[in-house]
This record gives sequence, C-alpha cells and structure tokens, in this order.
Amino acid sequence: MPQSFRIILSPIDFDENSLKALQTAGELARLSSATVYVLHVLPPVSPGLTQAQVDACVAIERVAKERLMGICQDHLDDLRYEVVTRTGDPAIAIIRVEEELKADLVVIATHVSRSKPKAFPGSVAERVVRESICPVVTVRPSASGDPDAVGTHMTLAPLTTSADTTVARVRQLMARDHVRWVPVVEGGEVAGIVTDRDIFNDTTPDTTIGLLMTREVIAVSPRTSLQEAARLLLECEVNGLPVVDNRKLVGVITTSDILKVFADVADHYASH
Repeated sequence: MPQSFRIILSPIDFDENSLKALQTAGELARLSSATVYVLHVLPPVSPGLTQAQVDACVAIERVAKERLMGICQDHLDDLRYEVVTRTGDPAIAIIRVEEELKADLVVIATHVSRSKPKAFPGSVAERVVRESICPVVTVRPSASGDPDAVGTHMTLAPLTTSADTTVARVRQLMARDHVRWVPVVEGGEVAGIVTDRDIFNDTTPDTTIGLLMTREVIAVSPRTSLQEAARLLLECEVNGLPVVDNRKLVGVITTSDILKVFADVADHYASH
C-alpha cells in the first residue's frame, strides 16, 4: 500500500455492508498510518420546519454521532479517526467531504444486502466512483452469509445505553426510537438489559439504569439459527435478544425481524 495515503474517507449508513467497508478502511489505514474519517449522511432538512421539528433533527444527528463513535471505538480503536456528519444527497455529500478533506482514498460499500432501502444504494457508490477526484475502493457484500442465521437479519448498531444513564434519558430514547428494551453496554460488552416496564414503573427520573437493569442476559451469536432465536424469544417471553460475538455486542434480533423473515418465506412459497 503506497505510503502517500494519509486520509481515508469511509461513508457508512449502519448497514452491515457499510460496516464491512469500514473494516476494510481500517485495515488499509493500518498499512499506511492513515487517519480514517467516518462519514454518515442524514436526510436533507426541509425548509419551513417548526422549532420542535428542528430540535428533532438535531437530536437525530446527535444520536447518529454517538452511534458512529461507538462503532469507531469497536473497529478503529487503535487508529486515528474522526466522525463527520452531513445532511442532503448522499453522493453529493460524500464528494464534497472528500474535496474538503483532500482525501487520498474513499472506501465505500457498493450496495446493501437487505431489501429495504438504505442511505447508500449501489447508484450512490457508482456516482462516487465516477466523480471522485481520488481513488475509490468499493466493498461488495459477502455472498457467503447464511440466510438462516441471526447475523444475516439482525439490526446492526442498535440503540444502547450505559449503566449510569438516567431513567429520564432512557425514556426519551425509547420513545424516540419506538423500542421497548435497550441493551446496557459497558466496554462494548452487554452488562444488562433494561425494558420499558423497568423504567416506566420507576417514578424517579434521576435513578440510574444500572440499579434497574436485568443482569442475567440471554444472548445469541450471529451464527445462531433463526429457529433457535425464535424459540428463545417465546420461552423467555421477551421481544428481542442481544447478538454477541467474541463477548462484544454486534447487534440485536427482535421478534419483528424474525416474523418478517418467516413472512417473506411464506410469501415466496405461496407465489410458486
């Protein structure tokens, strides 16, 4: 790897493929002692928003930065890195940031592995390749993923909290993200689980989550089958499970995730 690579730009959208691209950016940075700039592009802000809507956009950007920092700590902890956020068209934002940073290399996922649209579909990567003023490394999704495994369908970069977060703050996060439970993470490892029942039954907003969380956590690995995950969800009467690999939280699998997969399979067979 040429030693002239000093600034690597890695756009991510929290999809599995973009996180693989970030891993690749990290590997290249280690070879050339480069700094990795991790970019996330948020949807454009419409004109004429109310103050409440503006505040909501600011809150979304703050949470995105928090998630980016957590991902960087997991994947780039031994490297120099910076987190960058922008709003607007993803391809335009990537090109502009590349020019602002005078980047030596862009590492981007070519497209996503799931059917639902994300921020960086293939057309965005193609446009970046066409218009970039520096070399672009594209990272294709792995074709070896097990369609029956939790890791193929789990939610990556889920909402998490720490043990010293207050009940009031977690209530806000749960309401905003429409979730009913949150993993409590310390040092990248799952220390506990807190549910909506835990925090809404407590009347003291300043109480810290560490005093309320369930410490005996049932988790699965990315290689666990969906059928086994579904059995655990039913037996434990929970809405979701942390997904842990090498003792680190890598995602969550929820009842909704599994039901969607089973429904897609049923629709497939019904149409043939």
